[in-house]
This record gives sequence, C-alpha cells and structure tokens, in this order.
Amino acid sequence: MNVFTRLSVRTLVLLSTLTLGITTLYSQTRTIQGVVKDAQSGERLPNATLMIKGTKVGAKSNLEGFFVLPNAPDSQFVLEARFVGYGVEEVKIPSGQKPEDIVLELTTQDVLLQGVTVFAEEATVLKTESEPSLSTISPRQLLTLPNVGQPDIFRSMQLLPGVSGTNDRESGLYVRGGTPDQNLILFDGMTVYHVDHFFGFFSAFNPDAVKDVQFYKGGYPAEYGGRLSSVVDMTGKAGDPNNLHIGAGLNLLSGDVNVGIPLFGQGSFLVAFRRSYSDIIQSSAYTSLYDFLTGSSSSTSSPRGFGVGEGRQRFSGFSTQSTPTEIFHDLNSKLTYNLTSHDIVSASFYNSIDNLDNSQQGSTLAFPGSNLQVTTPPTTDITQQGNLGASAKWFHQWTDRLYSNILVATAKYTSDYDYDVNRTNPNAATQNQQSTDEQNIINDNSFRIDNQWILDNIHDVSFGTEVSRTDAAYSLAATTVFNQSQAPFLDSREQAMQTAVYVQDKWSRFAGTLLDLTLGLRTTAYTLTSQTFWEPRFSWRYLLTENVSLKGAYGVYHQFVNRIINQDLSQGSRDFWVLSDNSLQPGGAIHYILGGTWENQGYLFDVEGYYKSLDNLVEFSQRFRITADDLYSFYSGSGTSRGVELLLQKKQGTLNGWISYTLGRAENVFPELNNGNPFPADQDQTHELKIVGNLALGDNWTASSTFIFGSGTPYTSPVSQYAIQLLDGSNNLYTHVSDMNAYRLPSYQRLDASISKRFGEENSSHWLVGVSAFNLLNHTNIAYYQYDLSTDPIHVTEVTGLGFTPTIFVQVDFQ
Repeated sequence: MNVFTRLSVRTLVLLSTLTLGITTLYSQTRTIQGVVKDAQSGERLPNATLMIKGTKVGAKSNLEGFFVLPNAPDSQFVLEARFVGYGVEEVKIPSGQKPEDIVLELTTQDVLLQGVTVFAEEATVLKTESEPSLSTISPRQLLTLPNVGQPDIFRSMQLLPGVSGTNDRESGLYVRGGTPDQNLILFDGMTVYHVDHFFGFFSAFNPDAVKDVQFYKGGYPAEYGGRLSSVVDMTGKAGDPNNLHIGAGLNLLSGDVNVGIPLFGQGSFLVAFRRSYSDIIQSSAYTSLYDFLTGSSSSTSSPRGFGVGEGRQRFSGFSTQSTPTEIFHDLNSKLTYNLTSHDIVSASFYNSIDNLDNSQQGSTLAFPGSNLQVTTPPTTDITQQGNLGASAKWFHQWTDRLYSNILVATAKYTSDYDYDVNRTNPNAATQNQQSTDEQNIINDNSFRIDNQWILDNIHDVSFGTEVSRTDAAYSLAATTVFNQSQAPFLDSREQAMQTAVYVQDKWSRFAGTLLDLTLGLRTTAYTLTSQTFWEPRFSWRYLLTENVSLKGAYGVYHQFVNRIINQDLSQGSRDFWVLSDNSLQPGGAIHYILGGTWENQGYLFDVEGYYKSLDNLVEFSQRFRITADDLYSFYSGSGTSRGVELLLQKKQGTLNGWISYTLGRAENVFPELNNGNPFPADQDQTHELKIVGNLALGDNWTASSTFIFGSGTPYTSPVSQYAIQLLDGSNNLYTHVSDMNAYRLPSYQRLDASISKRFGEENSSHWLVGVSAFNLLNHTNIAYYQYDLSTDPIHVTEVTGLGFTPTIFVQVDFQ
C-alpha cells in the first residue's frame, strides 16, 4: 500500500469518526426517513425525488431506495414522491410520525391507494433533473419507443440534445463533441468498455436487467472520475422479494427471458438472458430477409462511377455495398439480500459477447462505360468482442443520516480481429496477400467506499475513496502488400494503479438565499506517470421564480485509458484500448456549463450552453509517419468542443414527448497532422434535430414515433497509394490523402414509428404485442467509405446505414 493510499484510508477513518459524533447534535430535531419501492415488484427505487409539498425542501433516495428528510416540520405536511416512468404520489405525514413508518410504493396505475393519491404520470422515458446536464432514463418504458426489434437504453439516450443520434452502426455515445471512450459506463459498479450489439443497432445492455439510469452529459460530481466527457451510471434490477416473476420476449432478431426468484421475503435472485438466433435459422434465410428489408445485397452490388471531393482533387473508382452478419448474447444476474433493516448485500454478474463477420466472397465486376473488369478477392474479416464482469456490494445505514457502500468489482474486456485477403486482380500491378491479427485485453479491478452524510436540510456531504488496478495488453501483427511476412507492428502490455479520494457538499439555500451549490474535490494518484491530479468540481442552481431557474457547472477531469482509432482507410477504422503513460500522457478536460430551465406541472423548456477544452488527445495512424521507417505513429494534440442545446418537453397527457436541437462544433489541433492547422473532429456535427412523440390511443394501445435529422460528419479521403524504393532496396508504402476531415458525408435523416397493445393489467400477468418500423421512409444514410487502394481504379465501398426495417415483437410477463 503506497503512501497516498495509507493517507486516504486514515483520512476516511477520521472523517467517519467525526461524522458519527457530530450527528448526535441533531438528535433533538424531527427526521423523516423511509424507503421508496415499486408497488408491483417490490423493487427499491434509487434516485427518486421526495419533496415537502408547497416548499422547496426535499431529498433523493439513495441507490438502495432509502431517503431522509432532516429537520422536517413537526406539524402535519404532505410528502410528494416522483420517479421517472411512475405516477406522482402524495402521502400525508402526521405529527409525530416515526421515521421507520414511511414506505412509499410507487405505481404507474391511476388508482387510489390507502393514504396515497396517484396523479398523472411524469415523462414516460425521460426526466430532466434540476442538476446541470443530468437526465434520468426509465428502462421499463423503453418499449414505447420505436426500436430495431429490441428496446434499447443507449439508443434512447441518443434522442437527447447534445448526444449524436445519427450513427446506425454504433450505439456508443458521442456526447457534446466527445467520443464513446470518453464516457464512463458503469453497471452495478463495473466498468464496461464495449457497449455495442448487432452492428451497433442496439447496445449490450438488456433493459429487463436495468432498474435506473443516471446520465450526466457533463459537469458530473466528484464521486466519478477517469473519463473526460460524460457518465452513464446504471443500477441493475434486484427482483421481487415476495413473488416469482417470469418474462420472455421475441422479435425478428433475438429472443430473451428473465426470471426473478424471491428469497424468503428478505431478498431476491434475478437472471436475464437474451440471444440473437441468426445462426440457428439458416444463414441464407437471414441474408434473404435482410436483402428484402433493405433492398441491398450482403456481398456486392453492381458497381457505379464514383467521385469524391467536389471542387478538390478527385479520384475515380467503383462502389459496392456490403452487409455483415453477427451473433450476440448477454447474460445478467443479481443476488440481493437484506441481512438486517440496515444492511443489504448484493452480488451482480454481467457477460456480453459479439461475433461480427464482415467477410465477403470474391466476384468479378464490370466498370460502367468501359470494357474494364475488376476482380474483388475473397476476404476474411471477423471480429469477436466481449465483456465479463462481477461486483459485490455491502450497504450499511449507520444512523438515519449516514450511509456507506463498500464495493468490490472486476471487469474484463476482450477483442480479437482477424483479417485476411488474397488478391488475384489482373488490373493490379502485383499479386499479394494482406492479413491482420489483432488482440486487445483489459482487466479492471477496483475497490471503493462511498459515504453519504446528511447533516441537515442544508448540507448533504458525500466522501469516499477508490483504489483500482488496470492491466491492458494490445498486439498487432500484419502482412502488407509489400511485406509478405507477418510483422509485429505493435505489442504493448502495461499495468497501472489509481488511488482516488473525493469529498463533496450539496449545499441547499446557500446563506439563506435561493441558491443551491455543490462543491467537490477529487484527487487521483496514477502510478504509470507518478503524478497526482487535482480535480475541483462546482455546480449551482438559482431559483428566479417558482418555475424559472438558472444553473451552471465547472469541472476538471482526467482520463487514464484511451481508445485508439486505427484510421487505416484501406480497411475502415479499427479501435483498441491502451493505458496512458509517459509517452501517451493522461487526457485532460475542463467543462464550462451555463443554462436555464422553465418548468411547470406539464411542460419543460431547458437550454444549456457548454464549452470543453481538451488536452493530450491521441491519434494513431499507419498512414502518416513521423520518420520514413516508422510502421505506425501516435500523435498528441488538443481540442475544443462548444455548443448550445435546446429541449422542449411535454411531460404529461395523452400525447407526450419532446423536441430537441443541438448546435455544436468539435475541433482538434495536432501539431504533426494537417500542417498543424485546426481540423474538425471525426464526431463534429453542426446541426441535429430530434422529435419524439408518444400517443395513448386508448384500450391499452400506444403509438410512438421519432425523427432525427443531422448535418454530415467529416471524413478524410485517400487520393492514391504507392511505394518508394529506398537505397537499401526495400520498399516503403505511402498513402496520399486529402487534408484532415476535409469532406463531409451527406446529411442524415431517419423516421421511426411503432404501435403496440397490452393485453392484461400492468400489475398482473400481461402480454405486449407490437410492430416497429426503423427508417420508415427508407432513406439512404451513408455511414462511411471503405477503400481498396491496391486496385486500379480504386475500389470504394459505400457502407450505408440500415434501411427500412420492420419488426414484430412480443413481450410476456407472468406475475
């Protein structure tokens, strides 16, 4: 244990002892405490909002559903409870009510419970929180949105302002000009590195296994660290401690099943499994179905003339389309047990696997307008990726105002890529073989202690520590056009320790004003660079009127693991993860956020402006080389991201939903690239408009629709590829390309729609049957271009997004 770790532990012991003594000072005041649950399943609901009606005094439930209202009025008052996707409820709290007597059971039904009045539902999928850049997503309501055969958590987040929703092939989040690797993805405390399933059509998280999603688009608090852009913190379902639940679902792409088993009224065990079945149904049938739905071929289509770069240097070639196939599955399980009324233990397991086959059969294609024929060779292109993780947590309530969570978590990410092509092309200058063998493994093990200490209705203090060890290994070996022996391009194996300590105070009604402050500090020691990083965090909210508030945030952040994009234009982009070290310094970011909100019972209008400065960004390339004999090069640079987000939301009623618009820009500067001139980042997108609507048709029928429009994202175009013979007789391969991201893809647009009907009541056994249409208007959206520079003319593959895809889904729940 290093000096920093010993100091952290001693500090925590001192703070814990101090808090246990100080809390006795408030023993004479009235404290209301309790727990928030789902009325149907008995699930404890985290991050539910509790508010004393007619005041701005309130609290949030913690991860185990517990809440506390210190210094509550001794007279009778009404307590309101809200949780996204559930009804708004009120319960009368009489004078002298004992803290242990408050149990709030939230329901989605418009029914009258004893002592509890249920009002109209809040936003069914999304809730914009009062904290800057924080949204809550309701996984249980995702079936109301159109989907590609599977309700999806990450696709629903892409419908929010500031999050790109125009990438059909990746469900990873591009948040406020950031990249997916800059998002901290947590599932029950486990760090998840790969979030895609099935070509990126949907994410690797089963909504049936997720209870709550907290999504910070920026300015996130001190308890989180290790990423530059955003945080997605997911809490897994625990199950019903009293009743057996069985659910199953089926659609045109996959099937799923989930089982919740009660444990003697003191806990539960839940398991959820889903799997695609394209390998069970004959692959030719699957290919025919895909061709029918998209109007494309899974191998190649007829070539056509092709030019890139209007008004710039152009090249000619021919274009084909390709469609990969994939098999995936994921498994979630969670065991939860209440040892005592103040102690809860839980253990969670998560596994997801994807096998993506983008191999193509060879063919001979005629070039339009000439007698030229081009033979495309057979290609092996297989990627296997997966996550494996587990966590164990002990929650303890020391007093009615002091809680602790002790968590141990382990996570493993693996990625294997195999590429091989034998070329026999009469138009090529040489006959050759190209192959790539790539492997990436990350092991992430962590231990953390988080504490929440509620002093009174003004101060809510949290503090804790985290110790983690990360092992990262990456290897890349390849044969090239001119080097026919497999050569190791890169072999990296590193280990690092991180030790972090944080403290934070949520200060309500600062100095008796209508200002709420959150002040935090996080410090992290990182062994690979022997550095200590200090990260101050600050956010605020000021109530101008009962319905109007201003808000803002500032924060410093660092990242110690990097997803490197291999921009080999002849094969498309590959990615891998490596640790920061003395040569690849840890990334840094500073967030500035300013905004305002107008909200009443039925509507919300929210606007936020953001600015992010970023340092030590990393680019990797086998195309650009610092010296002539380099096989590859890493480049370090900086960047900025800025923009404005608008959100107009109708929260209640027969018709509800939202309209969002984002105006943004993301720009990078790398001294050794693009002659040191600024260039648009790969994820730069100027305009993005999204419209989401849900309509209750009556008799348990629901219709919904989403529309997305986005301006084109930038890309770099190759011009030619050639070899230069050196003095020693060896050949070096060079690729001549345009300026960095000098061109833009066409704009993106997509309209989705769905309609469903529920048979049976929500709180009993019921069926849900529906039809969903993805890309209803069958608009062709180009994802990127693939280039084969060894052919003459150049072979360009136009990789498109998913076309019109209807799907039928059935979901059944037995209770």
